[in-house]
Amino acid sequence: MQTENPLRLGDILVQKGFLTEERLTKALNHQKVYGGRLGNILVDFGWVEEDVIREVSQLVPRKLKLGEILIQRGILTEEQLSLALEFQQKSGGLLGDIILSLGLVDAHTLFSIIASQQGLGRIGSQFAIYSLKIPEEIAREYQAIVVHTSLNQVVVAVAKILTEDQVEYLELTLGYKVEQVLASHAELELLWRQAYSNELMTISIKKLALDSPDQSARTVFTRQQFIGMVGILVIVIIGMYIDPFRTVLIVNIVIQIAYFLVSLLKFLMILRGTRPTSQIRISDEEVAAVDERSLPIYTILVPMYKESRVIRELVENLERLDYPKFKLDIRLLIEEDDIEAQELLRSMQLPSYYTTIVVPHSKPKTKPKACNYGLIHARGEYVVIYDAEDRPEPDQLKKVHIAFTRSPVSCCCIQAKLNYFNSEQNLLTRWFTQEYSMWFDLLLPGLMQLNIPIPLGGTSNHFKTESLKKLNAWDPYNVTEDADLGIRLYGQGYTTGIVDSRTWEEANSRTGNWIRQRSRWIKGYMQTWFVHMRSPLRLWRQIGTRGMLGMQVIVLATPLLPLINPFLWMLIVLWYLTRNQLIPMMFPGPIYYIAAVELVIGNFLFVFSNVAGVYKVIGELHAKNDFALSFRLIKYALLTPIYWMLMSVAAYKAAWQLIFRPFYWEKTDHGLANKVDDSVYSFFENDANMDA
Repeated sequence: MQTENPLRLGDILVQKGFLTEERLTKALNHQKVYGGRLGNILVDFGWVEEDVIREVSQLVPRKLKLGEILIQRGILTEEQLSLALEFQQKSGGLLGDIILSLGLVDAHTLFSIIASQQGLGRIGSQFAIYSLKIPEEIAREYQAIVVHTSLNQVVVAVAKILTEDQVEYLELTLGYKVEQVLASHAELELLWRQAYSNELMTISIKKLALDSPDQSARTVFTRQQFIGMVGILVIVIIGMYIDPFRTVLIVNIVIQIAYFLVSLLKFLMILRGTRPTSQIRISDEEVAAVDERSLPIYTILVPMYKESRVIRELVENLERLDYPKFKLDIRLLIEEDDIEAQELLRSMQLPSYYTTIVVPHSKPKTKPKACNYGLIHARGEYVVIYDAEDRPEPDQLKKVHIAFTRSPVSCCCIQAKLNYFNSEQNLLTRWFTQEYSMWFDLLLPGLMQLNIPIPLGGTSNHFKTESLKKLNAWDPYNVTEDADLGIRLYGQGYTTGIVDSRTWEEANSRTGNWIRQRSRWIKGYMQTWFVHMRSPLRLWRQIGTRGMLGMQVIVLATPLLPLINPFLWMLIVLWYLTRNQLIPMMFPGPIYYIAAVELVIGNFLFVFSNVAGVYKVIGELHAKNDFALSFRLIKYALLTPIYWMLMSVAAYKAAWQLIFRPFYWEKTDHGLANKVDDSVYSFFENDANMDA
């Protein structure tokens, strides 16, 4: 059937006596409710012959350009159209997307006009999901969902016109003639949840476990691992029964040697991260020179739960991103039982490039499950995760785009650096800032330099969407899905880069909240180690000796050292309190010197690493006239051993939860910082000037 303009077609049919006004009104009302093309509706009702529709369609005026139609109907002014065209000339893209992003027209009106212009019907205000469905993989590929059936055809909602081959395939699959109706991305998201709820949840929760069960934390311990741990415990118990002192001596020697090697290797990694080439550095001039027409669509996933207090600030932070807004696909992932957030987002009437996605309730209720759910229909060539309280630097997306173009094809992930905007709120936030500065500005860049698996941060990791989907994305059963994904990326031959762009987060300022967060992180590192060490020899062959050593130093040592530390501290305390001669006997020969080096030099180096990390961050920020951190932070590094004690508390809580609540996601409360708005930066600047 020929392309139609439904209003003009109806008018001409009435003028030529083929249709009465009453029937035209009924047909248009039916179209409004159920969607579809007017000509097909009239033929289905038996009011007009198909040959007549085809003949009259020839009389419909030529197809106007979208801008011309909007001007002709008084929806846009000439000035508004000129503004949209200027954006298009600068940044490329489709005019309709630009008009929507500027808020010049609502989505329903625009898509109705585009549907008419393209000769399609429009999805109606009422639709039903039928048992007759397109197979989910095909529906996802075609972006097409059955929404209505009539006597001899099915109505299929589409994001864009299907090709003839695609239509033919659907007609063969469904056994009906296919009529396409245009739907917006937001409408399709709603349809996906209704039509393919089970399929989407299977992808979000089970796909990794089904495709690669050996890489899923769904099984906490394998049978062999359980037997191995029980065997070690039995040997120690028997040894304690037969010869307690010698058993403790052997255990202590193993701990001291392992502790020494881990400390040495970790410091060497940090030292490597001090090199100027340890990060992908991109100048302001390079960012300014980016041709926005070449920028791809960028998906931003924002998983959140009970975060209503920071949602408005989140939107403000995302709006500061220097990226063409119509090329953003911002997906706010809200849990089904978070009614407050859903109502707040509805009341905010966000721009068209925001999509609120309600994640159905299911177990496990974790951030990675929500991210998997949001990723399924992500439209971007790249995808990034931001947390609700994040403040990414405005040029971060452009820097990452440049970093990807500059990196080898094997580079699948670019990690931005994280730090805290409320670093000086209290002693805990100061320690946290020191730790993050060392981790993201020294340790991770060092791992990148050494080509060692990088445990990703939980936010601001940017991926190539296609590669991420091939890996089945995140493990919903792992509570540090970021660290796990970094290992899986490396194992599949992908590389990760660190870019010199920061995202500012809110540091935990309350001890109980910090312990909940840290215990979850440590539990996740335990999960990650047990998952990837199910077949140590296979893993060794896969990631090599360097990768294997790096994994033990970073993934294993992160939970292990806080678990061991209390025993070592206890030995020191007992020696000074009791002078029991059995204690020095536990450090024979070279073990004594190793322990002494660890106690004096090792602790100094770890404290010094925190200081060096903060110093490096402050130096870079001051070079850019950004005073978000102050030199006053450095002196608090002397109290770092107290912070290590808190880590041990969190580590033992994590070990308990690994056994009894392995998939439980402990919620971290945000929005607890002092009322710090944008004036926080000037506050820090004043502090820095005072220090100077």
